Amino acid sequence: MKAVRVEADGSVSVVEMAVPRVGPGEALVKARVCGICGSDLLGWYVRKKAGSVLGHELAGEVVAVGEGVTAFAPGDRVLPHHHAPCTVCAACRAGRFVHCAEWKASRLDPGGMAELVRVPAGNLLHDTLKAPEGLSDEEASWTEPLATVVKAFRRGKFTAGHSLLVVGCGATGQLAVRLGRALGASRVAAADRVASRLALARATGADVTVDVDREKLPNLFDFVFVGPGKGEAIRAGFEAVAPGGTLLLFTMAPPEERWDLAPHDLYFREVSVVPSYSCGPDDTREALDLLATRRVAVADLVTHRFPIEQAREAFERAREPEGSLKVVITF
Repeated sequence: MKAVRVEADGSVSVVEMAVPRVGPGEALVKARVCGICGSDLLGWYVRKKAGSVLGHELAGEVVAVGEGVTAFAPGDRVLPHHHAPCTVCAACRAGRFVHCAEWKASRLDPGGMAELVRVPAGNLLHDTLKAPEGLSDEEASWTEPLATVVKAFRRGKFTAGHSLLVVGCGATGQLAVRLGRALGASRVAAADRVASRLALARATGADVTVDVDREKLPNLFDFVFVGPGKGEAIRAGFEAVAPGGTLLLFTMAPPEERWDLAPHDLYFREVSVVPSYSCGPDDTREALDLLATRRVAVADLVTHRFPIEQAREAFERAREPEGSLKVVITF
């Protein structure tokens, strides 16, 4: 079978691999769509994964199940999360699923960008959902990306009536604009330097858009969602938060990135700085419900589709932000 492997220099290649063997409690899934995540494009991050198969925004179809599996059957359209918690440890009981040792150790085999994917027993049991009828494979593949944004809004204690500023209008930024609207934001602003992304945000929920190459960010927002893991964006986002508001840091920053923060300002402005990493089973369920009920629409967010044989071209296109938003691999 074909799979997309990341190389030591951060590039990708299409390789042939053996079909994974399915054991008790597991399932074999035929991939239908897998999105390219922004994290798949971070060279410093993916180089650490050299030799592994990328992909976690997966929608597929069960083709075989192992002994003891009763909740899923061949033909089921499914959305397996690439990590799954044990649900019983102290971290899980506190709702901190991403800090569960089993969550961190679990993964899809060999990864979501493969023609056939083994879903381990823990993943199948604790965080694999069935795609509802009426929701296309492409739409369903947004479950994990939306779930990460759902978790971010929950961690940041976003509520109806809050004003929202989204810094960075890539795929997750567009989701943040739409989720903010769905949750009752009083006003929504979106900032980026890519014209096509600003235009989309303005057409689908943002009251105001800001070209950061020409204007400073507007300020005094209750909730500032910063997508890029870059010091420049974080510093600008912090200045835009209203007193008593929240700065949400969505994307991992490289280890050498630094943010010079004055505790004096933090104290007297009472700004909450909240990072948010990945998502758990509660978030994926909520995200799928938002998609199925069309409270968050995603059908217009995929701009490019490439068959797995053209994965290199797909990644090259995804690295060019103007005119592209979400690039997906199809099977």
